[in-house]
Amino acid sequence: MTDLPVEFEHVLGIRRLPHSALSIDDVLAQNGIPRTMVQVYLVQGEALTPVPSWTPLSEIAEDVERILVRAVRNTLFETVLPWSEAAALPGGIGSGFLGLDIDTEGRAVPRGTVLDEEAAKTLVSKQVSSFLAEHYVAHHGCVFGVSGGGDSNALAFGLAAVLPPDRLTAFTLVFRDVMTRAAADRATVLCQELGIDHRVYTEDEITGLLGLSTSVNELYSDFRGAFGQEALHFFGTFLILRSARIIGREKNFSDLAFGYNREDLLAELLFMLMNGRAPLPYPVRRIGEQRIIMPVWRAPKLLLDACHPTFSLENYRERDPHTTRQRSLAFYLGHSLDSTYPNFGLSLLEGSSQAFAGHFGKLTHHPELNVFVTEDANPERIQRVADVLRRHFPEESA
Repeated sequence: MTDLPVEFEHVLGIRRLPHSALSIDDVLAQNGIPRTMVQVYLVQGEALTPVPSWTPLSEIAEDVERILVRAVRNTLFETVLPWSEAAALPGGIGSGFLGLDIDTEGRAVPRGTVLDEEAAKTLVSKQVSSFLAEHYVAHHGCVFGVSGGGDSNALAFGLAAVLPPDRLTAFTLVFRDVMTRAAADRATVLCQELGIDHRVYTEDEITGLLGLSTSVNELYSDFRGAFGQEALHFFGTFLILRSARIIGREKNFSDLAFGYNREDLLAELLFMLMNGRAPLPYPVRRIGEQRIIMPVWRAPKLLLDACHPTFSLENYRERDPHTTRQRSLAFYLGHSLDSTYPNFGLSLLEGSSQAFAGHFGKLTHHPELNVFVTEDANPERIQRVADVLRRHFPEESA
């Protein structure tokens, strides 16, 4: 049915998506042609009239003979875009992943793969196993936070398949909308099934774990006053990392694993570069005597979600809309890379890790505040953080 509605569900609601060719831009998008790579002309006899690509087809005069879309680069499109006829993409139950092959005539042809939960888990486990062996994680011992969402759930499965139980421990924080009780329950179910040592910390228990002289709610109230409501997720990241560091020291484990996926790191890379900063090290990031490790850094987010698709959907439906415009833009662009051309994002990450080897941004421990700061953390920014933390971590102001 051509009039079948398409609904787009996201944190601000549900939007019905139009899906017919209403403009020249729609035609370009349907054929994978970037709008900045062409000039559009209306042809009337010998006359060529340039028009913007967003021109609605309904507004083009009847005496226009044709629309000419001229590429502005000497690009061999048939070698890049899958225009040639090929076998139909496979159907089936699971998550779909698009790739490109080159046929005997050098033309690009699409290749589709559908992965069910078990196939996705197998792929993720192989990636995690290879990473853990390469970086000697079993020797260091590993702490990781599990949120009940796709990334950390898939990471949990991969870690449990490789590490001995006595070298692995998991934790989940419960705090407001950013880390919900329902998410913690999903994490508990998963960890029990995998035989992982797991602890859930309520808000009062987080207060005790972090050694706060006030409460986690009061800390957040100050944080929100200093940095705004839209910074809630950054506060959540602070809580998780601080907790992981403490639990790691208690367990004598020096590796802190996080489910950073391909698009997470692409978003961070783009954010740092567009703000004139060197990216931070990945997939291993040292913070003092401990390491942040990213075993699934090569995996696209959809692959991790495919390991537990129902849990992932529940997690997304609990998400709140608090974030920043630049963070939204960075994730949008990060996901656009592989969407525009399969695996281009991974190539960019691998190339950047080589290009910045030895030149990544540095993290320096601030002993008074017990935080790690980047090179562009000027005295004014540090003071803003200090003003918040000193009211809640008095032992660190000495």
